[in-house]
Amino acid sequence: MPVRGFVGSDYLKARPDFKVIQDPFTGEEVAIVPPITPDVALIHALKGDPEGNILVDRIEDDHLLAQASQRVIASVEEIVSPAALAETPEGLFVSGIYVTALVHAPRGAYPTGCRGYYEHDSARIRRYVEAAKTTDAFQAYLDMYVFANGAVARPAGV
Repeated sequence: MPVRGFVGSDYLKARPDFKVIQDPFTGEEVAIVPPITPDVALIHALKGDPEGNILVDRIEDDHLLAQASQRVIASVEEIVSPAALAETPEGLFVSGIYVTALVHAPRGAYPTGCRGYYEHDSARIRRYVEAAKTTDAFQAYLDMYVFANGAVARPAGV
């Protein structure tokens, strides 16, 4: 992918996989970067159907991430029929051929937001950022918000 702004910067020294070529249309030098190919992508989508198709937020790049990744685990706010998914105008359709697993997880993006469903929780995000500073504080955060009430099983050794 061509990217402006890197030509002449020290960033190219740190990333030898980025190359500089001449743009065949303008003649200007432009950096090109190789594609990313994540092993697994975790995506939270607006809706999904039983065939694994999902509808992602238009302002995110989740549709590109799904296409670039080897495997995609998508959680969704709602599972709807294929017809209802096709008729929903508020997102971008991602074919089930890109989705490895689909999970119904209402509020699955919380404490961040999910457009049309809920806003982000700034206070909870601040608590998470503070807790992530030390192992003990982070463990207490996990105990309170993740493992409480047995909603999520605690992995062995955690």
